[in-house]
Amino acid sequence: MTEKTEQQLLEVAKFYFLNSKFDEALDAFNEVLKVNPKSSESYCTLGLIYENKKNYTKAKEMYAKTLELDRGNKVATEHISKITGIENE
Repeated sequence: MTEKTEQQLLEVAKFYFLNSKFDEALDAFNEVLKVNPKSSESYCTLGLIYENKKNYTKAKEMYAKTLELDRGNKVATEHISKITGIENE
C-alpha cells in the first residue's frame, strides 16, 4: 500500500471537518501533521475543532502554533481573542 500524500490526507481531514465529524477530523489532521509538522492550516483547523469541543486551552495552543508558522493568519488571531474573551467572562 502506498503512503498517502499530505494533500490527500488534508482532503480527507477537511471532509470530516466540513461534515462535523470532529473526532475523525482530529485524527486526520494529526496524520497531516505527521507528514508535515509545519502545516499551519492543520493547526488552525485543530484549533477550531478544540474550540467547538469547548477545550479552550488546547484550542489556544493550536492557534498559537498556527501563528508561529503563519503570523498573518486572521482566523487564528480572531479566535484567540474570542477565546480569551470567553475565558475572562
